[in-house]
This record gives sequence, C-alpha cells and structure tokens, in this order.
Amino acid sequence: GETLATSGITGVPALSTSATVSSGVGLYDIVTKVGSLNSANYSFEFRNNTLSIRKATINIVADDMRRIYGDANPAFTANYSGFVNGETLANSGVTGAPAITTSATIQSSAGEYAIVPAIGTLAASNYSFAFENGKLWVGKVTLNVIADHKNRPYGSVNPELTITYSGFVSGETLATSGVTGKPTISTTAITSSPMGVYPITVTIGTMSAVNYDFNFVLGNLTVGKATITVTADNKSKTYGAANPALTYVLS
Repeated sequence: GETLATSGITGVPALSTSATVSSGVGLYDIVTKVGSLNSANYSFEFRNNTLSIRKATINIVADDMRRIYGDANPAFTANYSGFVNGETLANSGVTGAPAITTSATIQSSAGEYAIVPAIGTLAASNYSFAFENGKLWVGKVTLNVIADHKNRPYGSVNPELTITYSGFVSGETLATSGVTGKPTISTTAITSSPMGVYPITVTIGTMSAVNYDFNFVLGNLTVGKATITVTADNKSKTYGAANPALTYVLS
C-alpha cells in the first residue's frame, strides 16, 4: 500500500535524449538512468521511450493585389511566416514554390476575387504548410467622354453637340462595353451670342457601367463672324449715255 511518498524512495532518475532544439523531424530515444534515485527496499528497472519531433507549420499567405479591368493579372506572390530556430526561407530547407491562382481573367468584371495558394512544388523535411487566401481587387478603368469641338457663324442655331469616347479596353466598343445611358451635353451659347469661344460641357446624365468610370472632357463651340453678301444690282443704259447710279443689295 505504499506510494512514492511513503516508500522511502529518494532522488529522481536521470532522463536524457540526443534531440536538441535544432534536431530535425524524426524519432529520438528518451533514455532513463538511475540518476539520484535511492531506496532501501526497492531496486529499479529502466525502460527507454521515444521523443517524436513533428513538423512545424509554415503559414503561406497570398499577398493582396490590385489591377484595373482589362489588364492582365499581376504576378502573384506570397508571404511566409512560422519559421523556427531563427531560420528563414533561404536556410530552412524549404524547396519549390507554391502554386498561386485566381479565377479572375482579363475579361472578369470589376470586383473582388480570391487569390488561392496551394502546395505546388513546395517540400520540406521539417515543415508542413498551411495556406491562406489573398484578395485580388479588379478596379474600374477610366473611359474618357470627350465633347467634340464645333463651329458656327454668329446668328445661327447651335449645331448638334456630339461626343467621342476613348479608353475602351479588351477590344470593346461602346456597343459591347456594357456602358448604358447617355451623357448630358450643353453649352452656354445661344443664337444671339456674340463671336467667341464657349465651353461645351459634358456630365454623366444617365450613363452607367460595371467596368468603367467616366472622365468628362470639355469641348469648345467657336462662334465666328456671319457672312454678309453684297450683290450689285443689274443695270442698263443706252449707248453713249452716262452710267446709271450703281446700287447693291446686302443679304
């Protein structure tokens, strides 16, 4: 009915292993010896056991990236953390590289997409790998909405105000870009406005697009001089007579 406390056993055994902090993954003996153990009534039998060193975990986190609609995806990169014993990627024994992918393509609409890291060709004796997704933000590309320059003479009504678009990507046109609605185009010039240059202003109007933002560029309406036609009146006279008074008509 004795216990360790009542058995008269004193001291402790000596336990040791060849494994150190820097020992690699594997199995190592734990050796037991008498150490300072002592007892009047007991002898000791020693049985070794095993220290199992498992792989440490490296966290591989895909770096967040940004691009605009219509651009190719950037080169994806990842950040490593979790090295032990002061190791770095260069001296850790880790070889290969992760495979990092996304579902986003050049044609993918503006929005957020996962960047997914996977094992790829990674290998290591002392490390296993855990993976964390990053994010790819696809931003809108800027479409320039440009008011076309116009000319007219003084006293005429304004010509039809028109616009030109520039900045479509991926071979798109206005018809295929997903841009809907129309801009509002106006000018301060009226029929009676004197000669000069007047701005043609473009604003968003009813325009909308998933993949495009809009940059509006002013145009100019140049009001020039009107033309007055001076027409000489037809005249007649008799041979030998003095010329009649010559007159004209303005129109």
